Amino acid sequence: MNVGLVAKAIEGDLFEVIMADIAMVVTNACAPDPRVERHARWLVDAGHKVTIHAWDRMCIHPENDSLKGYNIRRYRFGNTKYSSSIRTWFRKKKFISSLRINAQMLIYNDTDTGNISFNGLKLLDIHDMAHTWPLMRGNSFVHRFASHKMLANAKKIIKSADEIIVSAPGFSNWISGFGRDSTVIMNRRNPEFLSPCEERVIGYFGRIREFDSIEMLYKAANNSGFKLILAGDGSAVAKVMDTYPDIDYRGAFDEDDLPRLMKEVSVMYAMYNTNRGNISNGAIPTKMLDSAAFGRPSIVNSNTPMGEMCESEGLGVTAAYGDIEDISKAMELAHGMEITNVAGEDRDSFISVIEKLLD
Repeated sequence: MNVGLVAKAIEGDLFEVIMADIAMVVTNACAPDPRVERHARWLVDAGHKVTIHAWDRMCIHPENDSLKGYNIRRYRFGNTKYSSSIRTWFRKKKFISSLRINAQMLIYNDTDTGNISFNGLKLLDIHDMAHTWPLMRGNSFVHRFASHKMLANAKKIIKSADEIIVSAPGFSNWISGFGRDSTVIMNRRNPEFLSPCEERVIGYFGRIREFDSIEMLYKAANNSGFKLILAGDGSAVAKVMDTYPDIDYRGAFDEDDLPRLMKEVSVMYAMYNTNRGNISNGAIPTKMLDSAAFGRPSIVNSNTPMGEMCESEGLGVTAAYGDIEDISKAMELAHGMEITNVAGEDRDSFISVIEKLLD
């Protein structure tokens, strides 16, 4: 293993720090990608060199960024709008096939990055069921074919990865079905409790991909007398705002904006269509975990793994997806709810996986 050893002196004591050149790949612009960038910061803090290779499909972000010790290199292959499914498919394949990464370790973020040609150590990080994404946009032959191909590629990278980490316990169960073990590294953050928000305000901060779920939120908020704040980008933003122009929409945001946004809401909405494959496989919404860390309760789907965690850890209230009356009642119950049981980040577990690979 070609890993450099750097000697450092602190308070007169000499010790060795393992320094590795680590690359990460993600099929979004990483502008931001909180999980990926959190892991990058942890690696930098541990003394490693980190470069994130990202695909800027909209061609709007800086091609090179240096943030908190890690670098982001963004690749452009023509402006690909959210609605261009087939163009997105081919340009993503072009991004993956164009990468020539010279590093000691490569962290694949989700299985759709798995076709990269790389000869070093491979760590697969699954934070979503990537092969379910095409089916979120339709059920045509093209969508089913894309999903089938992505699942086949997922099986290959699962088999070839040296180590696997996942963002939810349910994903670990899915991985075990392919004969592999994995380590659960959730998207938790250390608590930063904010002062309570007395006003009745519900927020949704994140990717806005599903019009139906936001429409339910809008109607439930009106029924229960809650103000609604949306923040984030995504394929459904234009339709949402064309249909409901009175929504307080704050646009895209980054990690530094999140505390300010959280301060304005008393409840977070984190509900998703239960037909999505990642929901049935146990996805845990980062919105719920982030909100809890700031002392804000969430509303999530009942009768799902995320709902079970929400109830067992006291992170909010569950409601039946599609039932606007039930969602309205959940808002009432969640408003003023005190969050007391918040687990911190999984930094030590993540670094242990890295050290195991580099050993």
